[in-house]
Amino acid sequence: MKSLPVTAKTLARAIKILKKGGVIAHPADTCFGLAGDMMNPKVPETIRIIKGRNALKPMSIMLPMGFKKDISNYAIVDEFSQKLIDKLLPGPVTILLPKGPLIPRHYFPETELVGIRIPDDALTQMLLTGFGGALITTSANKAGSDLCHTHEEVLRSVDAFPDMIFEGSIPPESKASTVILPKNGKVEVIREGAFQFLI
Repeated sequence: MKSLPVTAKTLARAIKILKKGGVIAHPADTCFGLAGDMMNPKVPETIRIIKGRNALKPMSIMLPMGFKKDISNYAIVDEFSQKLIDKLLPGPVTILLPKGPLIPRHYFPETELVGIRIPDDALTQMLLTGFGGALITTSANKAGSDLCHTHEEVLRSVDAFPDMIFEGSIPPESKASTVILPKNGKVEVIREGAFQFLI
């Protein structure tokens, strides 16, 4: 499979692929990621095949920056969680929150939580804004393998190819997003990552 440079034409093509239920690989603010339409029930299985991932392991969603004020449509947000959102997003942080009204029933029904991300990089935000909604997101590497920081690494790592891969590279020392769970006015760090959360 051939990776493609980021241009206005390839960006439009990627958005079209996403709207048709396809999956793309793209450089993001932390590592190379996979993205697909949250509302399409086939997308989680497609991503699972690409990564060779356990079907029960949930994935996060990412939102355009313009949707920050509307996170309560996707998650139940209390006062403490809202303060974290205001302080940490956009950025390399995934916040685990109870599912909100716009999360579809097929979205990992085994869990009551959804991971919310607002990435802080131009390409991902252009994809999200052009798509006009939430996208499922996860790292673009074989499950259990190291993160991918270049499109060449993605091509070597995955079990099956996504519908499109953008060219790009991310600093090799870059880590995955930090995953946090707000609970009873405190923060539990579920996964350490790119953001150092001091409790």
